[in-house]
Amino acid sequence: MSKQATIIAEEYDYIVVGMGYAGAIMTARLAQRAKGKKILAIEYGGPVHASTGGATVENATIEMTADMFQNSGLPNAGNANPEPVTMPDVPGNYNNVAFREKYGGGKFDMKEFPSCWQGVGLGGNGLYNGALYQEPADWWWNDDVHNDIFLTEKQKAAGNKNTYDIMKGYFEKVRAALDGGMQSHPSEDGIHYNHGLYDIIRPHLLKNNFDEVDIDTLDLTAASNRFFTVPAVNVKHGVRTGPRAWLEMVIDNDGNVKKEFPDLSLLTFAKVEEVCLDSAKTVTGVKVSPSGAREGGLNNWMTKDFAANTVINVKEGGKVIMCCNALPTARVLYKSGIGCKTLNQKVMPGSEKHGTVTFIVDNPAVGTVVSEHVSTSLGMKYTGPERPQPHAVHYDPGDYVGNIDFLKQYSRFKSGPYAQFGPVVASHFVADMSEIQGLNKLYPGKEFESTLTTGVDPKTGLKNVTTELFYNPYGLGYPAPPVSNPGLNPYNGPGTFTIACMLLSPEMRGLFRLKDDNNTAQYVEVYMSTGAAPWDPSEEERKELVLPDYRKQAEHDVGVMTASIKEVLSLTADDPHIDLTLGPGDKQTLGYKVSVKDDDGNSKDVAIGDLDRTNADHVRAYVEFYDKQEYQEFTVNGEYLSITRWQENHYNSTAPLARNLDVFGNDLGDRKSKYGVDPDTCEVRGTKGLCIADSSLFPKVVYCHPIGAVMAMAEWAADQICPEE
Repeated sequence: MSKQATIIAEEYDYIVVGMGYAGAIMTARLAQRAKGKKILAIEYGGPVHASTGGATVENATIEMTADMFQNSGLPNAGNANPEPVTMPDVPGNYNNVAFREKYGGGKFDMKEFPSCWQGVGLGGNGLYNGALYQEPADWWWNDDVHNDIFLTEKQKAAGNKNTYDIMKGYFEKVRAALDGGMQSHPSEDGIHYNHGLYDIIRPHLLKNNFDEVDIDTLDLTAASNRFFTVPAVNVKHGVRTGPRAWLEMVIDNDGNVKKEFPDLSLLTFAKVEEVCLDSAKTVTGVKVSPSGAREGGLNNWMTKDFAANTVINVKEGGKVIMCCNALPTARVLYKSGIGCKTLNQKVMPGSEKHGTVTFIVDNPAVGTVVSEHVSTSLGMKYTGPERPQPHAVHYDPGDYVGNIDFLKQYSRFKSGPYAQFGPVVASHFVADMSEIQGLNKLYPGKEFESTLTTGVDPKTGLKNVTTELFYNPYGLGYPAPPVSNPGLNPYNGPGTFTIACMLLSPEMRGLFRLKDDNNTAQYVEVYMSTGAAPWDPSEEERKELVLPDYRKQAEHDVGVMTASIKEVLSLTADDPHIDLTLGPGDKQTLGYKVSVKDDDGNSKDVAIGDLDRTNADHVRAYVEFYDKQEYQEFTVNGEYLSITRWQENHYNSTAPLARNLDVFGNDLGDRKSKYGVDPDTCEVRGTKGLCIADSSLFPKVVYCHPIGAVMAMAEWAADQICPEE
């Protein structure tokens, strides 16, 4: 019997689904704690990091002269840092790997998510982002909903006064595991590359009363509500880290489970189709199929000797633990018959059509309260005189031949531009809603001018942050290159950069939905979308499920974003050397028109390039504009530009924790027995033995970049599911 067949034939005490940030942590902790218990970890993709079996050859391309990366691990090659790496290990290269067909070739994502890109492999979706490491400020944790979930009588007896007190201990665990892998200056030579952009923006932020925060500030409790800094990222010794820190605890550099964990098995390139439940809704196992992910790496059993929908069983009393990120977890729950019965046909419209999956476990919180960060982008260009900036290197990361010297520097010393992530400036602030005064009067029935829901910090009496502003020397969104230089990212080049304005606590929620095939995920619409859609819960359904009107919440978000963008545009408006290249009044984007109103309430269409950036309604029109992914048509001076608005792929809340309150702070009452996930066991209510440990659990979108909080939550979940003795 093959190794793969042996794994599938076994019965397990624990099955972990997904080996991203949460799954890597859960698997490592189970292996360390549950001695004598059989554990199976299942991953849709395969090894990615060189340190856990990723193959340098498989992940390389001819252009990058891959032998440098392969030989970087040879001590006799004269390397100061002899560690082999794969392309995804390289901080400055991640955006070339995952999102470009030329390099990724579809290897790194789930085909079931054609719109909401979901990365795969040992390390998961978080391998393919900027890896900013931030820990949410105390005020975000210490609201009524979080305290209701986490602050139990037992925790109070232990001396904890609030959720932040509890989670601090889990962030300490995360920091200990990462062992220094959170740095603002990731290059091994200590230089912050592309710092020229920071130098250009810094005086404008200081002049506008932003506080400059020390580098390597991780816990945002230490920051004010109006600050900027060089963000910390998950890098150690010049190489990407994060989930890798936990993967290396249990997996060797050939991609095999370490010998000291004989009860742990790993099944790669396999997707879990559904969780098997018996008539009592107790978990009995999972159904797996070959994932179809492009194969690569070492020891990955290239020949799949198991059929689609093969069942792998758990022992009586065993657990299946979902760790495959918020959206993939929701997809598996739906396909397993777990979801909101009231909205069954709206979120799985193929159920009736195919006579297949209907929700046999009614859990109204699953897939109905999805939260996410949303952003609006701007493009700017520095036109001033050249200044000596030896460490501000603007280059095309994908031009491996043209950047041979940078590659040599990285492969030998793990330093230089290829060790640098973007963005290079991160800032938080509170939207000034007085900037949009009069919008509600202009649009009767709309609620653009709403009260901020982030509240006031009781320690300072100041309003809490609503918005993040980050400046990036690389393009954002879909990587459509300029026509003048197809090798470049959209805004990449001397003096050009993007600005992303991200709502940290948006109000709008969305529904996770599948297409008619009951298999492929739809795009989760949570981006300030004010127009009604056929799948929206009706007024009667909202009343039954105690849901707010998500479209009204979207209006609130539009107001906050408009106020935020209006202020961001003003920060550099008096600088003659900074020109707006994408945004309201850019004088270039004339092919797209938006509807605005004059002071008398009369509507008119105005080109984006002619909008008045000081007029709140004109800025609102830009905020609500969407190019509908017409990347090859949306041009500025003949250059293709990326999307003007996007969701950040920071999805949360598809199966949220809940004790006595729902995610909106309403008392659950009779709804408690079937709502969300039980905080004491991490079990999906309505089931037995089916647990969740990933970003699905957050009752609202994480304030700040989420990977730090996801890791802390996974450590917390491990303690609920299999506590340390």
